[in-house]
Amino acid sequence: MEKPKANPAESLRKELASRDRYSFSRGWWVWDRLRYRYAEGGREDRAAFQQLEAAFRALILDWHEKLEAKSEGDHMYLYFTTRTGTRREEIIDQDGRILRRDIHGGGYHGGWGGAARMRVYEELANQGALSDSDQERFQRLVYQSLEKRFIDFTAKTQAANNHSYGNAGGVALALKLFPDAPQADEAGAWIDRIWQHLSDFGDWKEWNYYPYGPIFLHGMLDIAEATRRIDSDRALIQTIGDRCLGFVRAGVRGNPNCGSPTRKELSAVYEDPWNVGYYEVETSGRDAHFWRRMARHFEKPEYLWAAEQVSLGGRPPDGDAPRDYEAAYRCAFGWFADRGIHPRAPSGGSCVGMLSPGKRNVPERLYLSSSREPGAPFASFFLYDKKEAHLDNLGGFLYEYAANGAKFLHCSGKYNNVYSGDVLRGGGAGESSLDLLVAVHKRHAFPHHPNRKGDGRDPMRMGQIQLDADSPTAENNSDGDAYGHFAFNSFYGVDSRWTRRAILTTEGALIVADEYIPGASLGEAYQAGPVWHLAAEERMTTGAQEANWFSAPALDQAWWQTEPQRVALYFHPDAGNRYGSVQQTVSQDIGGRNFAAFACRSVKAEETARFLSVFVPFCGDAAGEEAAAQIKTSLSESGEYAVEIGNIEARMDAGGGWSILRK
Repeated sequence: MEKPKANPAESLRKELASRDRYSFSRGWWVWDRLRYRYAEGGREDRAAFQQLEAAFRALILDWHEKLEAKSEGDHMYLYFTTRTGTRREEIIDQDGRILRRDIHGGGYHGGWGGAARMRVYEELANQGALSDSDQERFQRLVYQSLEKRFIDFTAKTQAANNHSYGNAGGVALALKLFPDAPQADEAGAWIDRIWQHLSDFGDWKEWNYYPYGPIFLHGMLDIAEATRRIDSDRALIQTIGDRCLGFVRAGVRGNPNCGSPTRKELSAVYEDPWNVGYYEVETSGRDAHFWRRMARHFEKPEYLWAAEQVSLGGRPPDGDAPRDYEAAYRCAFGWFADRGIHPRAPSGGSCVGMLSPGKRNVPERLYLSSSREPGAPFASFFLYDKKEAHLDNLGGFLYEYAANGAKFLHCSGKYNNVYSGDVLRGGGAGESSLDLLVAVHKRHAFPHHPNRKGDGRDPMRMGQIQLDADSPTAENNSDGDAYGHFAFNSFYGVDSRWTRRAILTTEGALIVADEYIPGASLGEAYQAGPVWHLAAEERMTTGAQEANWFSAPALDQAWWQTEPQRVALYFHPDAGNRYGSVQQTVSQDIGGRNFAAFACRSVKAEETARFLSVFVPFCGDAAGEEAAAQIKTSLSESGEYAVEIGNIEARMDAGGGWSILRK
C-alpha cells in the first residue's frame, strides 16, 4: 500500500519546532520576505501561506508551549530586552532565573525580527488561520514581552541608529495591533524620541552599510508604516532614500567601512532572488527588499534600479541578459513589470554627497563619475571627519574605484581599524589599510602606523582631523571627465594640511595629486606618501623596489565582464621618493589577499610635499609594462601637474583649474 505523501507545511512545522534554538533576530527576515511576496502575488500562493502558518506556529505558539512545559513560558519575549548579562544568557530577576538567547528570545538584537513576527501574525489573523485560543496565547506573549521586567524604554539607545530602529519596528506594530499592551505610553514615547532624533538631524549616520544599513532602513519603514509617518514624514524618508541611492553602483561597489564582493557563482541568486543577493555579504537579501519597499511607497523607478543592482547585479552595457537572469528578475520584480514599471538609472555626474541634505549639509562623500550606467568609471572618497557608531575609518580615503565593470580599489573591510586591547579585531592593518596619504615617524617601516598602540610620537587622525568644509568640489566637463578636490587640516599633526585633487577620465584613468604640508611639531622626523591597496597575485613581491610602477588584477568584476581586467599604478618619479609594497591582511568580510603599494619620502615641517599617482585600467593578463610605459608625468615646484596617457593629456594647475585634451 502506497504511503500517504507528507504534508510539506506540517513537515516544516515539526522541523522548526524541534530545534534547540534559533535566531530570533535575523532568522525571521526570510519569513517576512515570504509574507511580502505572498501579499504582492495577490495572496493566491496557498503553499506560501501554509509555510507562513507553519513557521509561526512552530517558532511562536509551539515554542511557547514547549517552554511552558518546562515552567519557562513567562521567560519568552518577542521583541528585545534591555537586561544585561553575558552574550548567551542573562539574569532576569532576583530569583536567579536565566534568560537564554535564541531560546527565550533574541537578546538586545532580538527585536530585529520583531516586525516580521508581527506582520506574519497579522496576516494569519486576518486570513482566519488562527483560532481564538491561538490569538489569546499570542496576545499574552505580546503583553509579557512589553513588561518592564524585559524592557526599560529609557535604557539603551535613544537615538536614530540600527539598534533602536531595528528593534522599534516590532514594538511599533505591537502598539498598532495591541494598543492596551503594558508600557504602551512608555513605548510610544520612546518611538517618538528616536524618530525625533532622526527628524531633527534630517538623516541618520550609518557607514558600515552591510549589514547594518538595511537594519536601520527597514526599521525606519516599519515605524513609518505602523505610525502613519509614511505619509506625514514622506519628504524625510525620501531624502534618506535618495542619499542611500548614491551608495549604489552598477556592477561592482565598495563601502566606506566594509567590503562588498560580488558572488562568483550566481546560480543561488537566480534560484532564489528574494533571499540571496548579488553581493556576498551578510543577509544579502535585505538590501534589495528595502529598495523594493521604497519603490512601492514612492513609485520611483530609480529605487527599482537600485533593487535590481543589489539583487541581480544589473544588466550589461548592451542591455541583454541571459535567460536565468530574466527569469530571476521576473520572480523578484514581477509586480512592477505587470504594471509597466521599469528600473531607471539615476542621473550621473560628479557631486559632493551630503549628510543631512537640505538641513545640515555636512559633506560626507565625494563622487566622481559621468554616468550611473554599467561599465562607466566611478571613484568615491569618504569625507566625514568624526568618529561615530560603526565608523572605524575616518575621512579622506578612497573607498571605491572601478572602470569597465571591474573594481580596482576598495575599502579594506569591516572592523579593519577596531582594536580589542592591542589586537586588531576585524583584520586589516588599521590606519595603513586605507587608500589615503599616510604620515608616520621615521622609526617605522612605511606605511605601518602604530594606530592606537602609539606612544605619542605619531600623531593620530582620529579625533584630530578637520575637513575644510569649503574645500570639497566635484564637477564634470562637457565630455564627461570628472574632477574632485578636498582638504583636511590637522592631518597627522596640529596645523598639518593635506589636499587631494583627482581627475577621472571617461576612459577610466584615475589621476590623484596629493599635497602635504606638515605642521611645525613634525620637524624633520616624519615620512609621508600615498598608499594604495591592490589585489595580490602570485607574481607580486613585497618590499622596496626601484621601479615607480605596479600592476595588479581587478579586485572584483561585474558578472557580465568576462575579460580579465587589470590596472597599472604609476607614481611620478620624484628624486626623493622610495617605492615599495607590503602584504596586507584583510578583514573578515573580504576574501583573498591584497598588497599596499606606496611612494613615500621624508617631509619637512611647513614645506609642501607633492605626490602624483596615476591609475590606468587595461584588459588582458600582461604584467603591465606596456600600460606603464604609455604614462608620462610632470610636476612643477609651483604645483602644476601634467599627465599624458596615450592620446590623452590631463592638467591640473596651481589655482585649482583642470583640463583634458584628446589628441
